[in-house]
Amino acid sequence: MKAIFKSDIGKIRKINQDWAEIRNFQDNSCLVIVCDGIGGTSGGEVASKAAAFEVCDYFEKNQKLEIKSRILESIKSANDKILQIAKSDNKIPDLGTTCVVTFVQNNDLYVANVGDSRAYLISENKIKQITCDHSVVNELLMQGKITSDEAQNSNNKNIITRALGCSNSTPDFYEMNIKNNDKILICTDGLTNCLSNEEIYDILTKNSPEKAIDVLINNANQNGGTDNITAALIF
Repeated sequence: MKAIFKSDIGKIRKINQDWAEIRNFQDNSCLVIVCDGIGGTSGGEVASKAAAFEVCDYFEKNQKLEIKSRILESIKSANDKILQIAKSDNKIPDLGTTCVVTFVQNNDLYVANVGDSRAYLISENKIKQITCDHSVVNELLMQGKITSDEAQNSNNKNIITRALGCSNSTPDFYEMNIKNNDKILICTDGLTNCLSNEEIYDILTKNSPEKAIDVLINNANQNGGTDNITAALIF
């Protein structure tokens, strides 16, 4: 498997608080982490970078653990790291970040997430959101209190209910088989708030992976670029 990513500041933000890391292993497996920082001007940037590196470090150092445990424990270690940073630096006491950890080995896909950054599976004829957003708007949608259109247009989409460094940092975990031609997209809400699933699918199926990443970022910016935009692709 191969993986690539691109991150862009967008049209509105003054700094990029997203962070992504990729690790390729000798057995052709691949680890991708995407984080979207929260917590003030500098706190989000610190949190997302620290989380991504901590996940990578833990995952690489604990290869004897079975994969699910490696992923979940790496996220716990990242959460502890952020709490430690916040405690030691009174200038950024309330930092936090979303986190999506994706690992592909042979035809096995493992995904864990905290927050509203997403992972998608793109197959030959459809796009499927793997992760579930940990957000107030998504909870209202799942409860049937708002419609899909209302959720898409809500001004409260940025209010998340889970994040690393916050009171609830519990990840969801997913495991599934994938086909040889499947692609996995991991992205922050800067992309999904500006592009529909249909638009994302169309771009990913009509372009090479390298070009698709550029088109995703460019189109999100053309549609407002209201947040930092990060997209990683495993193919």
